[in-house]
Amino acid sequence: MLGLSTQQRHSPQVGSRPRRWLLSTQHSLLYMQQTNTTGFSISAVSIRQHIGTLMLTLAVIVMGVFFILKLPVDLLPSITYPRIGINITAPGISPEVAIDEVTRPLEEAFAATEGVVQIFSQTREGQINLNLFFQPGGNIDQALNDATAAFNRARSNLPDTIEEPRIFKVDPSQLPVYEFALTSPKLEAVQLRVFAEEELARELSVVAGVAGVDVSGGVQEEVNVNIDLDRLQALGVGLTDILDELQNRNQDISGGRIFGQNSEPLTRTVGRFQTADEIRDLSFEVSSAASNSSSSSASTSTSTSTQTPSRRVYLRDFASVIDGTENQRLFAFLNKQPAVKVSIQKQPDANTINVVDGVKKRLDELRRSGVIPQEMTLTATLDESRFISNSISNVTSSGLIGAGLAALAVLLFLGSLRQTFIIVMAIPLATLAAIIFMGLFGLSINVFSLGGLALGVGIVVDNSIVMLENIAEGAGVTPGKDSKSRLNQQEMINQAQKSSSEVESALIASTSTNLVAVLPFLLIGGFISLLFNELILTITFSVAASILIAVTVVPMLTSRMLAWRFSSGIGKFWFLREFNYRFEGATKGYGGFLNQVLRYRLLAVGLAVVLFGGGSLWMAPQIPQEILPRINTGQANLNAQFPPGTPLETNRKVMTAVDDILAKQPETEYVFSTVGGALFGSNTSENPLRSSSTITLKAGTDVEAYVEKVTKEFNKLNLAGIRLRLAPGQVRGLILSNSPVRGADIDVILQGNDERSLQQAGQQVLSALEEKVQAARFRPDADARQPEIQIRPDWERVAALGLTTTDIGNTIQTAIEGSTPTQLQRGNRLVDVRVQLDEESITNSSQLERIPLFTDGNRQVRLSDVAQIVEGQAPGEIQRINQRQVFLIAGNLSEGASLSDAISQVNQVFSNLKLPQGVTVLPSAAVESNRQLQGSLGLLGGLAAFLVFVVMAVQYNSLIDPLVIMFTIPLALAGGIFGLYITKTAIGATVIVGAVLLVGIVVNNAIIMVELANQLREQKGINRRTAILEAAPQRLRPVLMTTITTVLGMFPLALGIGEGSEFLQPLGVVVFSGLSLATVLTLFIIPCFYVMLHDFFNLRSWKPILFRLGVPKKFFG
Repeated sequence: MLGLSTQQRHSPQVGSRPRRWLLSTQHSLLYMQQTNTTGFSISAVSIRQHIGTLMLTLAVIVMGVFFILKLPVDLLPSITYPRIGINITAPGISPEVAIDEVTRPLEEAFAATEGVVQIFSQTREGQINLNLFFQPGGNIDQALNDATAAFNRARSNLPDTIEEPRIFKVDPSQLPVYEFALTSPKLEAVQLRVFAEEELARELSVVAGVAGVDVSGGVQEEVNVNIDLDRLQALGVGLTDILDELQNRNQDISGGRIFGQNSEPLTRTVGRFQTADEIRDLSFEVSSAASNSSSSSASTSTSTSTQTPSRRVYLRDFASVIDGTENQRLFAFLNKQPAVKVSIQKQPDANTINVVDGVKKRLDELRRSGVIPQEMTLTATLDESRFISNSISNVTSSGLIGAGLAALAVLLFLGSLRQTFIIVMAIPLATLAAIIFMGLFGLSINVFSLGGLALGVGIVVDNSIVMLENIAEGAGVTPGKDSKSRLNQQEMINQAQKSSSEVESALIASTSTNLVAVLPFLLIGGFISLLFNELILTITFSVAASILIAVTVVPMLTSRMLAWRFSSGIGKFWFLREFNYRFEGATKGYGGFLNQVLRYRLLAVGLAVVLFGGGSLWMAPQIPQEILPRINTGQANLNAQFPPGTPLETNRKVMTAVDDILAKQPETEYVFSTVGGALFGSNTSENPLRSSSTITLKAGTDVEAYVEKVTKEFNKLNLAGIRLRLAPGQVRGLILSNSPVRGADIDVILQGNDERSLQQAGQQVLSALEEKVQAARFRPDADARQPEIQIRPDWERVAALGLTTTDIGNTIQTAIEGSTPTQLQRGNRLVDVRVQLDEESITNSSQLERIPLFTDGNRQVRLSDVAQIVEGQAPGEIQRINQRQVFLIAGNLSEGASLSDAISQVNQVFSNLKLPQGVTVLPSAAVESNRQLQGSLGLLGGLAAFLVFVVMAVQYNSLIDPLVIMFTIPLALAGGIFGLYITKTAIGATVIVGAVLLVGIVVNNAIIMVELANQLREQKGINRRTAILEAAPQRLRPVLMTTITTVLGMFPLALGIGEGSEFLQPLGVVVFSGLSLATVLTLFIIPCFYVMLHDFFNLRSWKPILFRLGVPKKFFG
């Protein structure tokens, strides 16, 4: 993109110069400047007001550094996904009951929420979760308000026993940024838990930027009141009496203030338990008759009308009170040692790295002060700051290396240290200016935004070269010949103002091609826009900053530094002289070869179309597809599923064997396992059919190869009915689709009205997928139906005795699971007091019959007197989409497999399956996202190409020359396809971003060549073939120079070395390969198109044909 001075354009010697260095991209604007170069010019003002320019430059540096220190630092951009979550706890409600009483009413209420496209519900015992999905780009805050209002309207129709719901936006910033496990050879699990809650959580919660500290795992303190069923029946005490007495006794009641003459003391009736021993002494008044006599609570038994003598019994007479721990059903282990996990959440705008560093610093202080015992080990199981630091460091290094390589290329071509210094200075200045824009628009420093800055390096260099070379040529400084200008300081300033003004408008206009190319991304919306909005904005800021620096700082520095009388003499260095000598020879050889190509231009174009067009069409279908590249997080995740009815003890034994296998692997650093459920922050989900492990691997481990190797070891265990699925770790908080399945690369969704048929179809499909699909491993997302003991009351008998369903259900729940009527104050913490029957009292269904119930008349009856106890089955979890039940199957890709391979194999399986009547296959969210993504390539590319064409047509006031230039785009895309095919890089979102960027970048080289050919043709009156033969060799050096600087800037990104580099590697590959091949082809194919298209649209070339068709001569004037 070079500009010609007015004087040089009219000089008859322009075409004979051995090499022209004045890049020009805008024909019409430059010709307007031939007649008027005295208008307002930013660059001329910058040169004249050099002190002001220096001060503005200093301001950019200071403000840029300020925003670098102020901007939030995170792995991903701040994304609020189009999803609302609702979590509701409903104690004691079975899934089938919860569907009717809670889930269905809420689904109907939320269906009226504006903008909702899908409602997904999960109903488990005592837990209901709903997810409302919206179209990306909507107002999610308004959706949250609407969802809250919908719940409030439906609240009156829900059971009173449900707890207050949690309604929230799905925001990755709310996820933990740091987690560590506590282990100690001296402390028990309960002591670890108390230490974590009392000491660590309290200390870490005040660290700057910390929003919350959650403790999970281990076991909590609990006072257990274990009741002997036989003694309870003999004494005639009811379970409800025990609960009521504990609750009524354990309270302090204020009596007010006594207004005395000497003092005014407060009064308080003290009833709260101080120790567990006081609970043992709790007394009850019971009948002294037989075991079936009535009983009454000590607090309520005041009647004197009974004829039966009464006596007082104590809780210790029929129950053991144990000051111990809860019945542990969920276990956490670090390398097979009992552990407690502490999770740290940061505040939304806090810097992740600073928060985690603050937490680590505070832990070190606690260790040094002795608060944390020396024998206690703290092991980080999640450290987002480390991954973020490494990822940002790698992207930053790629940008710096790219800038360094570009600087070397500039030095090689220019042969001047001072000119190279000016261009190198433009890179950090433009970067700081772009960071200021980022701060003003509320962006964060993350992998995507830093990638945008790294991509902007090549554009910054190109624009700076344009301005500098125009000024240098006007001052008589040419590479390899004149290293110093013969002009004095004032003459240099005047010439710089003139030269910079000539190219300024063209430079600004040409930059618009880069801007309009990325514009469609901001308009298309969807998940691509959510993920890449900051990348696109940062690239836009980089382009804007590059032109800002190129028209202000660069001309100001050039006008002063080129007037210096001393020179480093580096241009006389033998290597640079040899390079320029050989390059001149290569330029002459290129001119001669191009002459031969133009003689056979039809053949050359035909060969290019066949080779590259046909090759691209052949390669493109073979390139795999993906949504985003798989990121190496350095971890692997294990998910274990057990068949229905599996005891927790079996689960523990299997996971012990699994941990042994994992620990033996040399790549394993440590393993954090959760047995009997899942831990997430403060949320604990107990499930004896589930376990999981997070395996942290040593640096440099190939995670996919590790997964394949360990999976083979698991297969040797021959665990019938047990699924062990190991998959590479995923970036937490990164959601690529509206799939209801989490942690899966591909999902399969079956829907039906009949539960039995749906379950049958689900197992049929799952078996077929496991057998025939090699590209992925599958697992059911929900647990299968599990054994259930059903109590079926005799309603007539129940009504006659004055009992209710609630009475029976609460009594059974207290007997088996236990109830917590009160809590014991212990220091700063509250300890639950749990009342339940002794575990040995009820170990099978027949023992349930002995549970005592009390009627309104305090008459004791057994459960078997009023109900029948039968064995049945219950769903482990009921999943519904849009109020219809579904069967979800989750799949994770195998090593080396692509999403397109997995989708193809899954479709092949379904084509050979016959599902039961009434069961349908819903569109896979992963498949739909991939389809939309691949479809957007043509839409975005076509729209970007159209906008670039419009800009050039306006600039040239012509349609033919822009059409010639547009032929570089298919050449570039062909090069991109070649690069993807050779490197086996899948087509995904980052590839699409790179391809669209390529459209805006690649046209610049053709503009350089076509612009000079038009200028020479008008100046000399020569034909187009002669003009392009003269222009192409003159433009060889600037074309190669700008291309090499851009390509070298992309090269480190294309290598994709280091953590987090996988995000942007495909983008670097497509731009690097596309621009490289397009440049080579531009040097030969664009001259052919230039001659051919102008000949085709030239009316004179059609005259002989039109004469033969009978068109009269007067038609031609």
